[in-house]
Amino acid sequence: MERARKLRRDQTDAERKLWSRLRAAQLGVKFRRQHPVAGYYADFCCVEHGLIVELDGGQHMQHQARDRQRTQALQAAGFRVLRFWNDDALLRTDDVLEAVVRALGEEQPPHPNPLPRHRRGRGSREPAASGSPSPFAATGDLHHDILSPGAATGDLHHGILSPGAASGCLRHDALSPGAATGCLQHDALSPGAAGGEGWGEGALSARPPLVNAADGIALSARLRSLHLRAHLYRLIRQFFIERNVLEVETPILSAAGNTEPNIDSFTTVFTGHVDAGARERWLRTSAEYPLKRLLAAGVGDCYELGRVFRNGEAGGRHNPEFSMLEWYRVGWNHRQLMRETIALVEAALALVQRRVAVHIVSYRQLFLEGLGLDPLLVPLDDLRAPLAAQQIDPAGLTRDDWLDLLITHRLQPQFARDCITVIHDYPVTQCALARIRPGEPPRAERFELYLGPLELANGYHELNDSHEQRARFERDNQRRSERGAGQLPLDEPLLAVLDSLPDCAGVALGIERLLMCMADTDAIADVLAFPFADA
Repeated sequence: MERARKLRRDQTDAERKLWSRLRAAQLGVKFRRQHPVAGYYADFCCVEHGLIVELDGGQHMQHQARDRQRTQALQAAGFRVLRFWNDDALLRTDDVLEAVVRALGEEQPPHPNPLPRHRRGRGSREPAASGSPSPFAATGDLHHDILSPGAATGDLHHGILSPGAASGCLRHDALSPGAATGCLQHDALSPGAAGGEGWGEGALSARPPLVNAADGIALSARLRSLHLRAHLYRLIRQFFIERNVLEVETPILSAAGNTEPNIDSFTTVFTGHVDAGARERWLRTSAEYPLKRLLAAGVGDCYELGRVFRNGEAGGRHNPEFSMLEWYRVGWNHRQLMRETIALVEAALALVQRRVAVHIVSYRQLFLEGLGLDPLLVPLDDLRAPLAAQQIDPAGLTRDDWLDLLITHRLQPQFARDCITVIHDYPVTQCALARIRPGEPPRAERFELYLGPLELANGYHELNDSHEQRARFERDNQRRSERGAGQLPLDEPLLAVLDSLPDCAGVALGIERLLMCMADTDAIADVLAFPFADA
């Protein structure tokens, strides 16, 4: 029982949300939390109706066999099992409840025989009688929640977890009881969703599975991430409409490369007429340079939401092609923009009903509090000491490299998961394209924003001195040469107008990183339609 009590105390956000709607017999029956059944603790159990509701986090994608074993044990004990993803409970609570209500109204099979697996599979049987209770009857709510496939277009199809009105078939997501049998009956993939016509009476029993169970799990997760991205984009655009910030579009191909030594650009060659322009082109690593040219021309507050490319960056949290939101505010400094960036991230998290704390700290204070070191003054050997256990080869590493390693290896992992951490005022050696504020010592007016240990955004009080910017570009190219990388052509059109850039602040935010936080996953592949390996 102590184990059950601990599980109740340590509920996930999804469990807490669903329990708030199941407790106190709100559906007309009693549910128990973390109820012991067959050696397991069922998330939510209605003993009277022999029904268990389980919520799965993203980690369950790697433990499908274990989940099947658990489900089979619970079924052998005489219970039906409904499985939903955590984000289903958070984002589509009404649809989850509707599915539970329908299951409560269905006839329980004789114990201990399993539910029939032929034709339709578990979890997709005949609907409840018309007199079954529904928590939505009084309100008339069509429960087209924000991730419904039809929400953006006005289509009247319910969300991807919605019971199907036309066929009377209970269609959960791909981890529903029906998934284990290989039957995926998904509203968003039905002919009615795509072409406006339903399956028709009697068609369901003869309809073959769309995909097998394993593929169905991946497909359902992909559909959810696509809908989540679409609604995030809608939120972003509305956020800036309300603030009178103009959406613009700039070129993806450029005659200049990004000289930043730690970023590698993709290149391509134009094969058309030589008079058309430079033959060698670089895929942009951000929209920063053309956006600044627009700002210098007087466009005013603006933003771009688009694809960017970085060579060599592929892994659990990186994809060579990804989406970036970049925006600029005229007359603002980096501290004002910090607050707006926090507001946007908080609004995005509200889509998934997630609330977080906010911690704002200077770069110097971060090191003093976390490591007892002053990053601006201590000798280099003192910076190396906290990383001795990592046995890092010091060859070619500069002071800034060691500072970066201390952040990524010692400080960043300590950032609280449910907290936005904003670090501001960096060493001048890490100024990039930011202004330097005089002082003792001077600081670069820039910031980075993290959610938990994940970096989301990087912003500057923008430099508008073309001579200083050219010198920084040239220093970058020198460092590239020292590392054995080729020097890149400078963005001369940017340098030509940079002195006309108005006083402004700008920030770039990684969309996939934000989506990962919203979906509660550490894998960037979970929020992409097709990751790099499958593109």
